[in-house]
Amino acid sequence: MCNKPGEVLYRCRYGDLTDWVFLCRPCLTEVKAAYAGSYQYGGTWKSRKK
Repeated sequence: MCNKPGEVLYRCRYGDLTDWVFLCRPCLTEVKAAYAGSYQYGGTWKSRKK
């Protein structure tokens, strides 16, 4: 995926991955479509906490 830092990232696992990865929204959308059967959402990370 793009590996660009962002203000909001989404934690997920997909395919054969056992570790969680952080993705931006565009990459997350691609992963969800390509790995619909194995995609798991793990939470949202925000760089600026309230």
